Amino acid sequence: MEKIKSLLLPLALVFAAIAVFEFGARYGATNMRAYAIASELQFPLSIYAQAEANMDNSSKENFAMIIDNGIAAGAMHRQIWYLDRDAQAALDSLLSYALKVRGDAVAERFASIEANEGVPALNEAKLTEIRDALAEAKSDLIDNAPKAAEQEEG
Repeated sequence: MEKIKSLLLPLALVFAAIAVFEFGARYGATNMRAYAIASELQFPLSIYAQAEANMDNSSKENFAMIIDNGIAAGAMHRQIWYLDRDAQAALDSLLSYALKVRGDAVAERFASIEANEGVPALNEAKLTEIRDALAEAKSDLIDNAPKAAEQEEG
């Protein structure tokens, strides 16, 4: 028993170091993923916003699908509580623009997928979670966004 007692403190220190390293890696990866989602969404969104009127229907649908998936990923990712302020600001900025460009079509796309009869229960729960995250993002970034005059004052 004495040999085990002498090993407990070093073992506890090793596990504490692993926990600290794991938290740091998770925190850093989460923030980098927020930047990655924002940058991946930026290119197709700018093309879509500039050339939507000149696109044929299949190109418009393909770009809309890519953008909607990026918006859904960003809306889900912005709910992580330990997301850094700068990473969240970059993600929110691009999501705000994307939601303005796509409008209610994003929510309609995921609602139509959910209305499909062949969706398994697991995917149905995930679609509900995505739809809730989209509603929250739209509420925070579009409906309740501070006006430009309020931002300049603060």
